[in-house]
Amino acid sequence: MRTSKKGGRGGSWGVVQPAGQSAAPALAAPVSVYQSGAPTRSVAGQVLRGFGWFLLVLLVIGAGVSGGLYLYAHQSLQAINGKSDPATARTDPLIKKLGSPNDPAVALIAGYDHRAGTGSDSYAGSNSDTLMLLRANPKNHTLSLLSFPRDLNVPIYCKGDVVSTHDRINAAWADCGKDGGPYAALDTVEKLTGVKPNYLITLDFNAFKKVVNRLKGVYINVDRRYFIAPHTGVSAINLPPGYQKLDGGRALSYVRFRHLDSDIYRNGRQQLFMEALKARLKQTLTVGNLFTIPKLIGALKGNLAIEKAGGGAVDFSEIKSYLGLLISLPGGHLLRNAIPIHDFTNFTTPGGAEELQASPEAIAAAVHRFLHPVVPTAQHAHKGGGKGSKTPKLPHKDISVLVLNAGDITGEAANTSGLLGAQSFAMKTLPQSTPANAPKQTRNTVIYYDPSQPQGQKAANVLAPLFGSHVRTTAMTPKIATLAHKAGNPLTVVAIGTTYRGKLKLPRSSAPHVSTKGAQVEDGVSRTLAAVRSQQPDAHFRLMVPHKLAANSSLSTDEGVRLFKVYGGKREFVLTFFLASGCACEYWQIEESNWTDAPLLANPTSTFKDKGRTYEEFTSNGAIQTIAVKSGDAVYWVQNSILNTLSNATMIAIAEGLQPHR
Repeated sequence: MRTSKKGGRGGSWGVVQPAGQSAAPALAAPVSVYQSGAPTRSVAGQVLRGFGWFLLVLLVIGAGVSGGLYLYAHQSLQAINGKSDPATARTDPLIKKLGSPNDPAVALIAGYDHRAGTGSDSYAGSNSDTLMLLRANPKNHTLSLLSFPRDLNVPIYCKGDVVSTHDRINAAWADCGKDGGPYAALDTVEKLTGVKPNYLITLDFNAFKKVVNRLKGVYINVDRRYFIAPHTGVSAINLPPGYQKLDGGRALSYVRFRHLDSDIYRNGRQQLFMEALKARLKQTLTVGNLFTIPKLIGALKGNLAIEKAGGGAVDFSEIKSYLGLLISLPGGHLLRNAIPIHDFTNFTTPGGAEELQASPEAIAAAVHRFLHPVVPTAQHAHKGGGKGSKTPKLPHKDISVLVLNAGDITGEAANTSGLLGAQSFAMKTLPQSTPANAPKQTRNTVIYYDPSQPQGQKAANVLAPLFGSHVRTTAMTPKIATLAHKAGNPLTVVAIGTTYRGKLKLPRSSAPHVSTKGAQVEDGVSRTLAAVRSQQPDAHFRLMVPHKLAANSSLSTDEGVRLFKVYGGKREFVLTFFLASGCACEYWQIEESNWTDAPLLANPTSTFKDKGRTYEEFTSNGAIQTIAVKSGDAVYWVQNSILNTLSNATMIAIAEGLQPHR
């Protein structure tokens, strides 16, 4: 990664010393040597004299090593800084594109394959592979990510405010001639999002691999079996499923992969890698950052550059401040954002290329979530016991609902509105001039919630069980939000699908836990018991059998059952499930290990208790990515798909269904 930090990618991530005001630490006091007369050459004197020289040598070596580390780090920082002279930077066209940083601040990260040219043409012939916005807010301790598929067709700005062409977003880097590379990428992203980055960080593949290797690998959860043989004309990859350490080369093949899914899933892998990198940095720098930070900076020389508004160099203390914010984020405060997969449409260009399109409203909604992250609440709304783990139930009268017809039965929206009104929900309607129809027909019923309203998602979870198993909840899309605005901005919008049969599933007196209402699960014992039994003798810890699986799941036919050594003799057992959906690329996992302090499980967003167990949740934007429970000398967790396809209720139901193998 090439980060030109002149303004830093995330802006002020912490208290930063002004550029140029750092100084080498005083690691040893000055040593003065005095000449004297001839010494008495007694044995004791010779011993003391020899010991004195030994101490002097230690001081010199110590000062030399420490000073060398400082000098090395300082020189390395100069090598990765871009236009470090503020006077020159004021007239540089790239620096002029960057906005002055404030709290919070935004950086654009651009990854590319190699530097093919030199000097002003150093980016000529290279290709952009990754474009990601990063927003750091030290006031509420959040770090937001927003990724763009490189196949997303957008207006390309090569220079100024004139659209040069419409092409894939990464084409600006290579197709704009001398105005290409980071110049065009920065302009194109700014015009697309309306966000003016304060920092530009550019890095190539070599920098990526070096950083991972200097950290001695990064632990990441591989969601499935990835294999493409060498010499096939496609980038080779060979990764088994499970939580494991990847070196630089294997990590690069993981984050670049897209041949069995799409750029949308590749963006998801890249964002998951950012989380894994954060955990690894925290783990590594806790051990000792004096030697690690200079090594990391040195790995970036010649492969990474940082530019910031106004010019100016990044110093050693600034790097430490940024790393400090990154590794000290509370659980759930690294927030992944992207344009939802259902907001994309595919189209074929006149030349026959497959590209993606997204409406301006969909892009604007993703940018809004990026700029206004919702900080997760401290407690989980689970009704299962444990002091402080309960939250008041949201009354029906406080849940406002607009019903739309996304099915094929005329009048179904009006009928359902009446049924919900009879249950005391606060019903909303559209103006007579606006039909109560969803933007498109869907098979399942979809309950949309307003993420900007604190009770929105909770309200959707209360509604979901009323519509049975063929329902999903999600944040409002731009088109749904437009209709909701016309109806007075309700907390929720229910789009009735074709599988809905006109009746609500009212709860019985023995209602299940609030957290698992609406869970889409089915029996798992018959499909997993044999696999668990076969691996139990070699596991060296008690395995658990999943009694609940996500609906429409099946064990992957490609290494769906795996037991392996993961760290220091610790073992891991992983079950990988294929989730039948529109894309044949959705996988989720159940993982079990006696490595109880794995970095993945170090910083939970929240915890809750149920039936004597304590569960830990790890979320992003309110969606559960991982839910774990410890028992004895082992830990057991459920891992969501790359795009967090499984609902929170489903994730919790699967975790609660894990039972010891007997």
